[in-house]
Amino acid sequence: MQVSQTRMKHDSVFGDPSHLRQRREYRHENIKTVKISGFCSAKSMVELTCHILENATSLECLMLDTIDDVDDIGRHVHETGECNPIGRHMIKEAREALLAIERYIMKKVPSTVKLNVLEPCRRCHAFAA
Repeated sequence: MQVSQTRMKHDSVFGDPSHLRQRREYRHENIKTVKISGFCSAKSMVELTCHILENATSLECLMLDTIDDVDDIGRHVHETGECNPIGRHMIKEAREALLAIERYIMKKVPSTVKLNVLEPCRRCHAFAA
């Protein structure tokens, strides 16, 4: 699933202290792998991810990519050893996404599911708050 952060209504999970909404229970018995590219701290994104974790009974791997990068060029390493540039806004949102994963997602991951979190290269894309 590719998520365009620029087109998404973005109510941050950190801005609204109310509880996350629960979706109607529906078992997704055949989903084994889920990759969300462009995972962000939007409340709806966190809710969707929690729904997947709670209802995809055959899930083996969940990959959350915090970079909103359709072509994955932000992870391309040049001969110089540096990555392609990523804008400050994307780096900031990736850091907020990592906090949302720590706070809301990690505790819901069953022991049978492998969680992979992709984040910006810390060497090339350091972000001073």
